[in-house]
Amino acid sequence: MNALAIKPTIDTLTSLRGREYGAYLTEARFELVRMMRNPSVAIPVLLLPCAFYALFAYVIAGGWIKNDPGAGVFLYTAFSLMAVTMPAMFGIGVTLALERDMGLLRLKRAQPAPPAAWVVAKILAGLVLALLAYAPIVILAIAGGKLTLSAAQLLGLSAALMIGTIPFTALGLMVGSLATGSSAPAFANLIYLPGCYLSGMFFPLPASMYWQAPIWPQNHALQLAMHFAGVVPKFPLEPVSMALATLLGYTVLFGGITVWRLTKKG
Repeated sequence: MNALAIKPTIDTLTSLRGREYGAYLTEARFELVRMMRNPSVAIPVLLLPCAFYALFAYVIAGGWIKNDPGAGVFLYTAFSLMAVTMPAMFGIGVTLALERDMGLLRLKRAQPAPPAAWVVAKILAGLVLALLAYAPIVILAIAGGKLTLSAAQLLGLSAALMIGTIPFTALGLMVGSLATGSSAPAFANLIYLPGCYLSGMFFPLPASMYWQAPIWPQNHALQLAMHFAGVVPKFPLEPVSMALATLLGYTVLFGGITVWRLTKKG
C-alpha cells in the first residue's frame, strides 16, 4: 500500500519537473525568435562585428597582420569579443527596457510559469546570438589565413570569450532595468563603446592611459581570452585568477543592481 501511495507522488513530481523545464525552453525559444525577427537587434548584432573584422583584417591592417601574426590574433580576439558581447548589451538590455515600458513583466508574473523563466530565456537567447555572431568571424579568419592558432588554442580562446560574455549579460540586464525603452540604446552605447576603445581592446594604449584600462570589463575579458589561447602578447597580462575574479565581481555588481531595481520598481 505504501509503495502504491508513493508512486503517484513520484510520477506527479516528475511530470511537474518536466513541465517546468518545458516552460524554460519554450520561453527561451520565443525570446530567440523575437530577437532574430527584430532588425534593429539582429542586423547590428550579427553583421557589424563580422563586417568590421573583414574591413580591418583584409583591408586596413592586412599588411600588418602579414608581417606580425600576433597582430592577427589580437584583432581576431578584439572583434570576436565585440561579437559575443554586443547581443548581451543591445539584445538583452534594450528588449528588457521595452518590456518594462509595455508592462510585460507584470503580465509574466501573473502567468503560471516559473518566476525566473524570462531571465533564463534572455540569457540563453543572448548566448545563442553570441555564437551566431562569432561563427562568421571564425570562418573568415581561418579561410583567409589570418589566424595562427592551433585547434586547442582556438577552442580555449572561444571558451574564454563565452565566459567573458557573462558580465556583459548582467550589464545589459542592468541597463534594461534602469533605462526606458527609448533611452536604453543610447545608454548602452554610452557604456559599451567607450569601454571598447579605452580598455585597449582594439589597439594598444599609450602608457599615460594604462591607469584607467582596468575599469572596463572589456579589458579583463580580452586578457582572459589571450590567456586561454596560450598567446603571449607584447603587453603584460594580468593573472588568470585576477581576470576571473574581476569579471565575477562585475557580474555580481550588475546583477545585484538589476535585482534591486526590478524588485523595487518592476
